[in-house]
Amino acid sequence: MSKPDTPRRDFARLRLGVPAVLETLDARLKVEIVDISQGGAHLVLPSKDSFARECLLVWLRYEAFGEVSWRDGAHIGIRFEEPISHRAILETRKNAEAILGEEGVQTKDEAKRWAQGPVRL
Repeated sequence: MSKPDTPRRDFARLRLGVPAVLETLDARLKVEIVDISQGGAHLVLPSKDSFARECLLVWLRYEAFGEVSWRDGAHIGIRFEEPISHRAILETRKNAEAILGEEGVQTKDEAKRWAQGPVRL
């Protein structure tokens, strides 16, 4: 049970760990969506560097404008300007396993190429 002074969330959160892109006027970063709800998302940035308050989160075939509502190192919370659809949440959950599997294959291929070294002619 939550404490009386703890704000209650408006939407249930879906825990993910899938890649996305976060765009601002100054940057375009590859990020990880730790969890997402219709009202916002918890992201991990590639570094702890400063970051603009207004941004666009892009994943799968969805995008949502938002504002950074909290920050803890490389972790940020974004509150969406408008709630995303329930369908977007369901499709994200449905595709999360495939997205993570695809990322794993790409990482494995990159590691293999690195270990083999440059191609010699």
